[in-house]
Amino acid sequence: MQIRYEIGIVDTRNVIKTLLDEYGLDFRDYALTSFKRRLEHIISLYALRDGEGLIAKLKNNKEFIDEFLYHIYPETSEMFRDPSFWRALRDEIIPELLKGSPTKPRIWIAAFDSGEELYSLAITLHELNLLDKVNIYCNILSEKNIVRITSGQLDPKDMEINEANYMRFNDKGKYSNYYQAEGGNIKFNVELIKDVKFVKQNSLIEENPGATKLIIFRNQAIYYNQTLTDKIIERFSNSLVPGGFLAVGVKETLNNSSLSNKFTLFNESERIYKRKSV
Repeated sequence: MQIRYEIGIVDTRNVIKTLLDEYGLDFRDYALTSFKRRLEHIISLYALRDGEGLIAKLKNNKEFIDEFLYHIYPETSEMFRDPSFWRALRDEIIPELLKGSPTKPRIWIAAFDSGEELYSLAITLHELNLLDKVNIYCNILSEKNIVRITSGQLDPKDMEINEANYMRFNDKGKYSNYYQAEGGNIKFNVELIKDVKFVKQNSLIEENPGATKLIIFRNQAIYYNQTLTDKIIERFSNSLVPGGFLAVGVKETLNNSSLSNKFTLFNESERIYKRKSV
C-alpha cells in the first residue's frame, strides 16, 4: 500500500531550488499547489521519507532526474478526450491547414503529452488520409516518455474510456484497428507516429518548431502561474503563422492573458483561438 506523504511549502521551494541549481530546470513559475501534489506523488511512489529525501535522491542519483521528469506531469489519461474537440479539429480546423499551403503544415502538440493526444491526432489525420501531408512536432520532457510513446505502449486501464470517446468522435470507425492486445498489454500501431519529430524540452517550453499552423496545448496552463502562462502564450504567438490556430482546452481561456489581443476566439465551446494577422 502506497503511503501518501504531504510536503510543506518550504520543502517544495527547496526542491524547486535544487532542480534549478543542479539541473537548470526552472519550475519557479509553476502553480505551487499542483506542483506540490506532483512532488507528493513522487515521494510516495519511490517510498522516500520526505522532501529532504527527495532532494537527496535528486542530488546523489543523477539517473533519477529522468524518472522525476517522467512523473512530474500527470498523464493525459485518455485518448480522444473531449470528443467534440476532435470533431471540431477534423471538420473545421484541419481542412483550413491545407488551404494554400505550398509546404506541409506544421502541427505542434506543445503540452507535455503522455501519448494520448499524439495518437488521437495521428488517428484523426490517418482517417482523413492526411497523415503524410503534415509535419507533427511533440514536446517531451523525459527520455523515458519518448521510449514509452514510440513503442506504442499506452496504459491499457483506460481502454474502455478511450473506445467510448473514439466512438463519440467517429461512430463509423473501429478503434481496435489501431492497437493489438499482447498478453495484458496494449500496443498501438507505431506506424501512426513514425514521422513525428519529438522536441526535447526543459521545464519552460523554450524550443518551438516555428511557422506553426496549429498548436495543441489543452488543459496545461493549470500547472503554471499567470506569469509563466503569459510567457508561453507569447512563444506560441511568435511560433504561429498569421491565421494559425491555438487550442487551449475547454476549461481554459486566454481572457486573463495579456496576449489575448493577438488572438480571436474561433470556436468558443472548444476554446480554439486564431492568431490575428497583425
